[in-house]
Amino acid sequence: MKIGIIGGGVWGSALAKLLSYNKVYIFARDSKVVKAINDHHFNPKLKYAVFNNNVSALLDFDLLQDMDYVFIALPSQSIRNVLSSISFENTKKEIIIASKGIEIDSGLLLSEVVKETTKSKNISILSGPCFSHEVAQNLPTAATFASSNKRSFENISKLFQSNNFRIYYSEDIIGCQIGGALKNIYAIAAGITMGLNLGENARSAIITRSFTEISRFGKILGAKQQTIFGLSGLGDLILTCNSLKSRNTKFGHLISSVNTPNIEHILKSQEVTEGYSTVKAVKKISDNKNIDMPIMNSIYNILYNNLSIKDEIKELLERPIKDES
Repeated sequence: MKIGIIGGGVWGSALAKLLSYNKVYIFARDSKVVKAINDHHFNPKLKYAVFNNNVSALLDFDLLQDMDYVFIALPSQSIRNVLSSISFENTKKEIIIASKGIEIDSGLLLSEVVKETTKSKNISILSGPCFSHEVAQNLPTAATFASSNKRSFENISKLFQSNNFRIYYSEDIIGCQIGGALKNIYAIAAGITMGLNLGENARSAIITRSFTEISRFGKILGAKQQTIFGLSGLGDLILTCNSLKSRNTKFGHLISSVNTPNIEHILKSQEVTEGYSTVKAVKKISDNKNIDMPIMNSIYNILYNNLSIKDEIKELLERPIKDES
């Protein structure tokens, strides 16, 4: 069984180690990463991951045609560009999206982007509270696998032979993507509460009200409520918003802990901060569909309209009193 993973970052490499009971090929464009994996059995971007002999890396993306399964672990805004350069001749090939986000220009979910670019009829989603470094260390983790075809779940679940990585089936492809994408926005908000030392009460309030906004957004787009309450929704939100291991939470912490943050410099200093892009996509959708998302709007104003963090907090706290539900 041959598994291809598109993406030579930390998540793609963590997946490679997790799946390394099988023959795994990491497809990357960084020749230094490819050389490190092939010569020394590790990716310098990811600690705690020494690969066995089943894992190798390739620069030639055309060889994806030979893979039985293809996992996508790319930054969300790069997916269309990368997949458009690959000829997927077999429309029945199993493609599993392990990335999280919403395409800015089109407002499409990643499953829709992948369907447009590959014409694949077998697209699944892997999402949930999964820090790459912990998956690479084989620490206990649970995730959601969403597919319209339960047989795909049954076949792909056999690829994960570690007892410490447990996946649950869902047929809700839309809901599974929404939780994973939007939680990155609210992780920035949680990081801001940390950077300003606003306390545990404030972060708890942010997480809870953020979940309300995710639920509201999901309902309008057709997500099932039980999915939003599951691992790929609430579970991922709780993990991401409570740890500076999250790039998005760390980003929020950094931009709020200095007087005049250089946002571009901070973004370049770490791996891709998905929430920065996703908030732009969600803002467009929420405006078009008239979805009430005040916390999301505040994060958008801070990142794209250069409004003051303290003014946005004041704005949120002075909103009219209303029923919680």
